[in-house]
Amino acid sequence: MVLTTLIADAEANGVLLKVVNDQLRIGTTGKNEHWQEKLDPYREDILALMQGEPLTEFDESAEFANCVSVSAYKPFPIHCLPGPVRKYVSAAAQAIGCDAASIALPMLCCLARTVGNARAIRLKETWTEPAILWGAIVGKSGTHKTPALQSAMKFLERIQAKSIANHAEALQQYSEDNAVWERAYDAWKHDKKTSEPPPIAPPEPVCIRFTTSDCTIEALTSLLATQFDGLLVSRDELSGWLGGIGEYKNGRGSDLGHWLASWSGAPLTVDRKTGPIKMLHIPRASVSLLGGIQPGILRKAIAREHMQDGLCARLLFVMPEARKVVWSDATVHRSMETAIEDLFEKLLTLEPTVNDEGESEPLPLDLTTEAKSLWVQYFNRHRAELIDLDDDSAAAWSKLEAYTARFALIIQLCRWAAGEASGDSIDEASMSMAIELSDWFGGETKRVYGLFVENENEREQRELVELIRRKGGTVVPRDLMRSGRKFKNASDAEAALVELEASGIGSWSFDDHAGGRGRPTRRFTLVDTVDSDTNNRKHEENGISVSVNTVNTPPRTLSDPDVDGINRLLAESVEDTSDDIFQPILNGHCQGGAL
Repeated sequence: MVLTTLIADAEANGVLLKVVNDQLRIGTTGKNEHWQEKLDPYREDILALMQGEPLTEFDESAEFANCVSVSAYKPFPIHCLPGPVRKYVSAAAQAIGCDAASIALPMLCCLARTVGNARAIRLKETWTEPAILWGAIVGKSGTHKTPALQSAMKFLERIQAKSIANHAEALQQYSEDNAVWERAYDAWKHDKKTSEPPPIAPPEPVCIRFTTSDCTIEALTSLLATQFDGLLVSRDELSGWLGGIGEYKNGRGSDLGHWLASWSGAPLTVDRKTGPIKMLHIPRASVSLLGGIQPGILRKAIAREHMQDGLCARLLFVMPEARKVVWSDATVHRSMETAIEDLFEKLLTLEPTVNDEGESEPLPLDLTTEAKSLWVQYFNRHRAELIDLDDDSAAAWSKLEAYTARFALIIQLCRWAAGEASGDSIDEASMSMAIELSDWFGGETKRVYGLFVENENEREQRELVELIRRKGGTVVPRDLMRSGRKFKNASDAEAALVELEASGIGSWSFDDHAGGRGRPTRRFTLVDTVDSDTNNRKHEENGISVSVNTVNTPPRTLSDPDVDGINRLLAESVEDTSDDIFQPILNGHCQGGAL
């Protein structure tokens, strides 16, 4: 085909050639009316291509801006996780049949809680970041959000179960000790001659909590007041948290400000109307957050309010595309779970430092020289990117800087716990992995934000594209009819696919069943499914003939064009038609006509 030949031989602009190829393809199927009219808008670019002049620069993002608001999903960079975590996440994702990101984010949140207020990363004397992460898995019902959450949460829940069991034993001992104290105190009270001070009551044991599902500020502050290390709030569905966070309660305002403070590990003060203590003050409110939510509910819950108040910007999102799940006997080997258990136990041995006032505070870890160099490069690049973003995206982008530092802290300490690195400073390897992780989450943020701006038609197109991807990136209209009630007949299905083609999202070809029986069938293929050569090989093996147009080729110019060669290629590509579609264009140019 002329498109493939020109790109290979001339390294010309892929988008212009896509347009030319589309028109040639239409012509070879017998629909060759009005070719000159169809190519009129591209006369100048075609002539520029043939004369070696620079072509109009193509902005790929603009090409698809009006097609589907949510871009294609990119695989999670699992190699950026510490060794034991990477192995476990990979195996668990395979066993469940979910994307690795759906387990990686919950695991990172659990590890953040385990570090708690014991350590912080110090970027400079006046800038430290705590080990606090807020994560949200976005996916429809049936996309394995809950199993993914549980596969990560179970390690922290086992630790909490041990803590609760130990607390029960401590309570029993406390009950016995308190009974002894009460008798001693009663005796002291009735002894009029004694000069001894009263006996000291035994302290009531505190149950160290690691997770909670109660997301009210009252409950959180009560728990945080008795433990320095912080908490992880885990919710199977985050909709309740989002729905209640902005409500005004009993005339004392909303909880939003308290939550924003807990993301930063800032001081938190809450006034209470009940209980012996009327005011609770938390010097370092460390609260990580984790949960799942469906796309439609997220779109309604966030609305404009939480886009502007900073809440949404603080969330790390993962929104993997739904995948076709088949039965698998894969399981996670016990040795991998043991390695993760050992990792958590080692992290729990970390102790905070004590300042000059005798107060506990996180021990700050500085960057090595190499890590600092990487951080500065990242910071400058990230700030340059932020300038060109809209307000909503810029808010999230600014929070990603903090998350990059927090990732580096968590990764370094996990590598220390696994015996892979030092626990005294943040090294270059941890910072490099953190930067790549942060960049990936930045891409996911843009994808999720696309949910908030898409209209009904864009939402339907996005869901259709996701359906096609689940089917391997290529379908015939009848495939859509079998997928649900939306497409009642082949005409409805084909019309929806035609809309996708008009938006530049895919293209049609003919499936000739590899020369076998049956009439040729029109087949629709997404342009971003795979590399065209790989795609063609795949479908040739399956007896399917597919043509995929290339739209992701970077803009190029033809430095020394062989104009006659291009004319020959174009002529050969349409030699079986009655029209020479480029002759009127070339005639107009050669005769000095208006182009």
